[in-house]
Amino acid sequence: MTPQIAWCWASGLIEIGAELPSSNAIEIARGPHFAINGQVSVYARHGYGESKGKLLVPGVPEAADQAEGLEALSQWLKQINKRKPRDGVVFAKEVT
Repeated sequence: MTPQIAWCWASGLIEIGAELPSSNAIEIARGPHFAINGQVSVYARHGYGESKGKLLVPGVPEAADQAEGLEALSQWLKQINKRKPRDGVVFAKEVT
């Protein structure tokens, strides 16, 4: 069970890997490799057009500024955390 991290960028783009790529990335979930992509993809918005094939935090790409984007991310995480964690994937409780 290789641990993985899901993070997002200010643009709302979600990526998954073994470690955070930079201090600009915001960690949104941790879990085993076999489960994290599936769990994140259930809750994420699936891109279309230029973002086709990418996962996005709902509301962040449309945000007017970074503060509004952080609020959208925070609300999204609150909604996810109302559900019971599955397959060892744990979503962040708050945006740091």
